[in-house]
Amino acid sequence: MNFKNAFLGIFASALLLASCSNDDTTENKMPLGAYDKGVIVLNEGNFGTPNGSVSFISNEYAVINNIFGIENSNKPLGDVVQSLSFSEDKAFIVVNNSNTVEVVNRYTFKSIATITDQIKNPRYSVVLNGKLYVTNAKTKSVNVYDAKTYNFLEVIAVNKVVEKIITANGKLYITNGAYGSGTSVTVINPQINNAMSTITVENGVNAIEEKSGSVYVLSGNAEKSKLYKINTTNDTATAIESTVLKNAKNMDIDGEKIYYTVGNNAYVMALNATSFSEAPLFSIPDGGYFTFYAFNVIDGKIYSANVNGFTAAGTVKIFSSTGAELKSVTVGMGPNGFYSNN
Repeated sequence: MNFKNAFLGIFASALLLASCSNDDTTENKMPLGAYDKGVIVLNEGNFGTPNGSVSFISNEYAVINNIFGIENSNKPLGDVVQSLSFSEDKAFIVVNNSNTVEVVNRYTFKSIATITDQIKNPRYSVVLNGKLYVTNAKTKSVNVYDAKTYNFLEVIAVNKVVEKIITANGKLYITNGAYGSGTSVTVINPQINNAMSTITVENGVNAIEEKSGSVYVLSGNAEKSKLYKINTTNDTATAIESTVLKNAKNMDIDGEKIYYTVGNNAYVMALNATSFSEAPLFSIPDGGYFTFYAFNVIDGKIYSANVNGFTAAGTVKIFSSTGAELKSVTVGMGPNGFYSNN
């Protein structure tokens, strides 16, 4: 046997494997588009005017405003950019007062399609098993579309307020409340002919999140605040409450922590907490109804928006998980939500 040739062969193979490994690592780290590796900010704009927009904040806090317009020949996005959901490489942008859902590539923000069929005052959306579900305030129903072709498939009549919508355990969970009122969550099981049931919660339901297969729902009113944890196997709920903290809202879950707001204060508690934390993490200036108009926690950073009375560009302040202010940046008119694009 020629040991010299055998050694050279092994050495060459090792180099080839190392090269492929390095290439794979480099490829995996490459951004998928100009708006990868950062946070998408929705700016609803002025009601009645099609000046809603989208901003991008990179993980290094660089800001690019009006990215939809930039990437689509200054095409207007629409009137009241309400919410956004992701599915694979697509983003579905719900534009409330324009009665549209704009479909874009989530990393390049190039327009793919505009959904208008049967849209009636849309609020929120989610994708489950290849279908796009959109809540419609005017018809109190959920529209169903093919998430690949964007064709309208059916309407699910709920016959009560339909607002935020999430998925958990193969089902849809929809808050039946808006603007400080509402006492239930509707559960729809698409796998059983859209079988529907209702979970009763405290008046003032305003936030809903999924974590590790469970659904968390926050309600707040002038008397108390309650946080529910729903077992999605049997859709039963347990709750904790506080009569000290009232009108809690803006719940978001990051890691093993739940963040929420009361007035102009932000709070945090453990995911498995048995009582609300009543010591503020940090405070912002009181802006009345517009206080914490947007509030999300992404990868340990807290994003808060000031809409500046809808008379000027919005201001976003970014805080650490301990409440220290990290950065303040300017975005579009009326920022109302933050979405991780990492």
